[in-house]
Amino acid sequence: MAAETEAMTTEQDNPRPRPRYARLPPLYKAMIWTSFAINAVLLIILGVIGGIMLQNRSQVSAIATNGSRFAANNVAELQDVVADLQNATIVYTVPLNTRLPIEMLVPINGDTIMTQRNIVRLTEPVPLQAPAQISFPGGGGNLNATVNIELPAGLELPVNLNMDVKLITSIPIQLDVPVNIPLAKTELGPQFQRLGAIVNRLVDPIAPLLPMPATPPDSSRPGAVLPQNKPKP
Repeated sequence: MAAETEAMTTEQDNPRPRPRYARLPPLYKAMIWTSFAINAVLLIILGVIGGIMLQNRSQVSAIATNGSRFAANNVAELQDVVADLQNATIVYTVPLNTRLPIEMLVPINGDTIMTQRNIVRLTEPVPLQAPAQISFPGGGGNLNATVNIELPAGLELPVNLNMDVKLITSIPIQLDVPVNIPLAKTELGPQFQRLGAIVNRLVDPIAPLLPMPATPPDSSRPGAVLPQNKPKP
């Protein structure tokens, strides 16, 4: 009894310390309450949106259907445009109006003269100076001399031409030149192939999820109507 009394006295004199919770700074408390308030507002907004969508289920379904059809038509047309670009051809008519330079050698000889006789008529006197050898009769010997003569104007002389004449001139050209160039054979061909590969990589993963049309639409036609998608079986 004495031991128990002594233990109770010791416990009363030295009471156990009570656990104390850590006190948070006011800033942390404000941040926590702000986070709770934001989460509550988001939950309310999500609830309101969910309620609106439930009340307008038919309209939401129609929007989703039209949106998927719109995406499918645009994706199909994009693939069709890229394929047409890869097989496209430049068809154009180039008007040509210029002068074509010509440089050539024209042989002139007796066969190319367009006359019955190869005759040249002098239009003015032509003085000539030529060496001559004079022989005296009766064995008197020979004498080297120079003879000066003058050919009168109007004298007709037979000639035999044989020469090459260099002709430098130009001729006018006016014509329309048709141009037909396949783009696949130009520098744009590899770039269009790369573009097609990129489009296919982007479209192939989502194509099974979209109602792809049987015929790609053509927006370039005025008043074009998008094709109706066939329902999936």
